[in-house]
Amino acid sequence: MTQRAVEKDHRSKSSADDGGASSPSHRRALGYGLLVVLPLLAATVLLVSHSSRPVRTGAASTDNHAAAALFFAIAVVVCAARLAGLLAARLGQPQVVGELLAGIALGPTVLDRLAPSVRDWLFPEAVVTAIDALAQLGLVLFMFGVGQEVVRNSRDRAGRDSGLIALTSLVLPFAAGCVLALPLAPRFTGAAGDRLTFALFLGCAISITAFPVLARILTDLNLIGTRTGRLSLFSAAIGDGICWLLLTATLLLAQGGDMSSLWRSLLLAVLTTVVLLGPVRAGLARYLVQRDRPPKAAFVLMIAVVGVAASAGITALLGVHQLIGAFLFGLAWPTAVPPETSVVPPLGTMAHLLLPFFFLGFGLSVDLGDLPFTAETLAVGGLLMVVAVLSKTGGVALAAHFCGMGRREATTLGLLMNARGLTELVVLGIGHEARLIDGEMFAMLTLVALVTTLMTGPGVRLLAGPRGPGQEQAP
Repeated sequence: MTQRAVEKDHRSKSSADDGGASSPSHRRALGYGLLVVLPLLAATVLLVSHSSRPVRTGAASTDNHAAAALFFAIAVVVCAARLAGLLAARLGQPQVVGELLAGIALGPTVLDRLAPSVRDWLFPEAVVTAIDALAQLGLVLFMFGVGQEVVRNSRDRAGRDSGLIALTSLVLPFAAGCVLALPLAPRFTGAAGDRLTFALFLGCAISITAFPVLARILTDLNLIGTRTGRLSLFSAAIGDGICWLLLTATLLLAQGGDMSSLWRSLLLAVLTTVVLLGPVRAGLARYLVQRDRPPKAAFVLMIAVVGVAASAGITALLGVHQLIGAFLFGLAWPTAVPPETSVVPPLGTMAHLLLPFFFLGFGLSVDLGDLPFTAETLAVGGLLMVVAVLSKTGGVALAAHFCGMGRREATTLGLLMNARGLTELVVLGIGHEARLIDGEMFAMLTLVALVTTLMTGPGVRLLAGPRGPGQEQAP
């Protein structure tokens, strides 16, 4: 018997064993009919028979529209911030300046005036609430990074004269702001503030220096390794650390109530600070640095995120702003963590991605075009600008001159310390949210932050002259 005859006989027997089915293709067609077509027909009949039920256009449709609006808003904010940041970089300014201007442009200052219907469609109330949550997450991660920068730069004293320069960069602008605030308080104090809290807040706002913007300017101008660069970073670290503590006290004072409740809140805030900078900091150092086998990077990242969130939540419960808790946890986090498990790069990237949503929220809360340009506001705004620039730039330059620095180097240091940028915007947002200042003062201080940041880079380049800023290296 040939091979073909054997295969034919085998197929015949198989067909007989299968109950007489003619071929595998027929069995497959029967399976599709029984297992696919019939169930689909039955489901279709049931759906058609119930198609007369009333149509309900309710929560599901609304949720879909809200989700679509949120994701469209995210796409617009991220793209606008990125494009504005690149444009600012081409103009010789830090990218954060462009991102901030994009946030202001998407708010009532520009978009509401040009196309109010577009603004209402892009940013309805539900979308703004969701974006505010993203902004708060970005801010706490940003403040964690600021705390890390304070620890790193405060350890480098940049010479024996750094103490005088650091204290002058804080004390002189703070005192000038407090003195200036006294006659302005009756006119520009917010609903929850008084003369004392208004003066303390204005002193903090004028004396702050923006860490991220300062570091970016130093890098762009090739000053990061010079004595001027190290002195500016150290002075900003000391000054901003003390400023945040003063802001904490100001927020506690603004809560009102009797003295017993105030002292209770103050003691709890001090206790939280001591615990975070004492046992928590020591425990993190032992677990993350001093172990023979460090934990995995993913677990370290989880510890950092949980710690930042918990610290922010605790300080918020105590009546202090949540950003203070994130800042304190950044101070407590050890800087000697191995590079392979460092959380600063990923959290910094996440903060940089989310900060445009803070700029949007900031832009939605301030209307620079609505600022009444009367003789009073022009005089007050100009006075704020003059006091902010002279007390910071002039004070730091004078202290540097007393420490033996040349005129050009001392003035360069003062200009660098005058960059307020993002950090002051965060402070202003806290004060406005706590109703320590009114809307007009909020808008005027926003302009001060923008102008002092914009003038830093060009001013330092002008002072550097043809030699180039990188040639002034530290001894």
